[in-house]
Amino acid sequence: MTIWIFKSTVVVILFLASLSVVSGQQTADQKQPIGDSEKQLIQNIFEEIARTDQLYRKKLSVGTLDENILARIDSVYEADGIEAAMAYEASLNLSLPESIKDSLWGLQAAIDLQNHLTLRGLWDVYGYIPKTVVEEKQYVQHLLLLHPPKDWDVRTYQKEYAELLLIEVRAGRMEAKHYASFYDNMSAKILREPQLYGTNQQFDRASNRILPPIIEDLAKANAARAEIGLPELKEGEYRLNAVKSKK
Repeated sequence: MTIWIFKSTVVVILFLASLSVVSGQQTADQKQPIGDSEKQLIQNIFEEIARTDQLYRKKLSVGTLDENILARIDSVYEADGIEAAMAYEASLNLSLPESIKDSLWGLQAAIDLQNHLTLRGLWDVYGYIPKTVVEEKQYVQHLLLLHPPKDWDVRTYQKEYAELLLIEVRAGRMEAKHYASFYDNMSAKILREPQLYGTNQQFDRASNRILPPIIEDLAKANAARAEIGLPELKEGEYRLNAVKSKK
């Protein structure tokens, strides 16, 4: 029943989005206001996305389908923090058979696509949803941006969503640091390229340290940051691309 309601909600949102495009009454930076009834609907959608986004990822990350073990890890996190939870999880040394992993990733990929379509429908109608509407669940939008649906071309995804979200930044609906973090995440973690804005610190397994982000050029990075209202990078807040530096 819950799944049917959720899918029906998606259809309504996408229908509204299509109407706004056809009517021509909205420009890119003019979105529909969010009333009380819409606010409750959006909150419910965000709750469902937050739940389903980690539905199978967590099982894959820990390496178990045992809900009791997953609950114990959560309790350690709540009591002692993320480092203690990660240490406890590592001590369990759990793993799943490859066939089960493949099945779970398939299920999660289908959910990811559904969630992205839902979120895109909301943005087309209302724009980037502000914290005043979804409160602590605003992170859901940023979280979904960081893992594009399976089989989507990442470079195309980065380009198209950057164009869409830059409008949201300029309209004041999205924080510039969230936009820059999305763009840098695609560059550094998926495309394996230097970051443009220098927003994402990177964990170095060799030294077990969190290091400053790698950028290609300081002047280029600061110019890009200034364009969206971010302060310039200071010494110690970045590393230059080692490959370019040797040329």
